[in-house]
Amino acid sequence: MTHYPILVTSDIVCPWCYIGHTRLSRAIAAHKEKHPADTFHLKYLPFYLNPPPQLQAADAPAFPVKSANKRDYYAAKFGAERGRQIEDRIVAAAASEGLRFSFGGNTGISRNGHRLVYYGQTHGGEEGQNNVMLGLWRRYYEREVDITELEVLVEVGVESGLGSADEIRRYLESGRDGQTVDKLAEEQRMNGVSGVPNYVLMDTWEVSGAQEPEVFLQLFQRWKDLEAKGQVKSGADETAKGNGVGACL
Repeated sequence: MTHYPILVTSDIVCPWCYIGHTRLSRAIAAHKEKHPADTFHLKYLPFYLNPPPQLQAADAPAFPVKSANKRDYYAAKFGAERGRQIEDRIVAAAASEGLRFSFGGNTGISRNGHRLVYYGQTHGGEEGQNNVMLGLWRRYYEREVDITELEVLVEVGVESGLGSADEIRRYLESGRDGQTVDKLAEEQRMNGVSGVPNYVLMDTWEVSGAQEPEVFLQLFQRWKDLEAKGQVKSGADETAKGNGVGACL
């Protein structure tokens, strides 16, 4: 039996992170078909594509959070034509993974979503974390839901089995763990992460971008081969970077 720990740095409002999660999940499923006893453990780390103003004002209230139309946001950031091209590319890539992306609805700072993921980790373990990530991604990318809204986040927390609506609402409104999440996000930037998704496999190899399942499968097998030879430590300083295709910048 081989154990595969994977650190995933992502932003909830990065579409390639959801696509990358789907591709990684396909790789894990394919590997486990051949090696059903092997185990995988994912841990999500936060990243801010747009750092929140709360970083400069730690005592700012957690809610409400200003949000804006997604298409208007992309047009302002990239220009109207390029914004449409980016949307078309993302929608097509998502469709190839069985995901129905829609760019209606609003977007905003993702800090509170990351706080809920952190709460999921501390109150529901890996399963709680994963449920929160999927709950947020599905709402944001497939249902045009504004995930900056308090009651939406409360709904995701309850759905993920993290406690009652009142408990999760109190946590979110308190702003607790905001600075902890900010610090984790800053640490990732200091570690050289400049785009997401970013994966570190077995504390040995780095893969950047929403890579195809084959990229992960090759590394899973390579690790297994090294382990069988008693050579896993020999790869500790190696870095296998993807080409960055699909990374959110």
